[in-house]
Amino acid sequence: MKVDAINFDDLKKMAKALNEATYGEEGASFLEKKLKTIAVSKAALAIAFDKAIRDIDDEITGELPEEIIDFYNANFSEVAGEEPTPEPTEKKETKAPAEKKAKKVTELSVFGHKLGSQAATLDDLLNTGKPITLEDLSKKSGRSLLGVKGHIKHLTQDKGVSSEVKDGGYQRKEK
Repeated sequence: MKVDAINFDDLKKMAKALNEATYGEEGASFLEKKLKTIAVSKAALAIAFDKAIRDIDDEITGELPEEIIDFYNANFSEVAGEEPTPEPTEKKETKAPAEKKAKKVTELSVFGHKLGSQAATLDDLLNTGKPITLEDLSKKSGRSLLGVKGHIKHLTQDKGVSSEVKDGGYQRKEK
């Protein structure tokens, strides 16, 4: 990702939109701490914006406003962990291209979340066929109550998995 290719005014606009964006019925903020948009360099704002988007929990990133998602996808690298860097001002010697490494196959849970993640843990807990309370889901997965509710909503809306409240707990509803 090249910082110089990003329009600074658009970057500021999207950072401000991300600062104000909320999700869920309670209107929870996507960010714990708002991004600084005044008296900040383009490179610093690009790095902060990229990190903020990457730090948003996978279950709720789909609830980001479309304009933010489109801007991020158009301007930021898909490579995990790659931070944006300013365009070099002087040319450096180029090295021969390195061989591409084969992508690792990521194992996924029953509902398509990366194994070992909190989302996959919730998937396993919800897929037992037995009712489980919201509090137990939260304790066993390490997610907050709001995060658990968001994951259940994500499963219903995005994965077509329905659940019902039965015997005081959530249970996957078979179709």
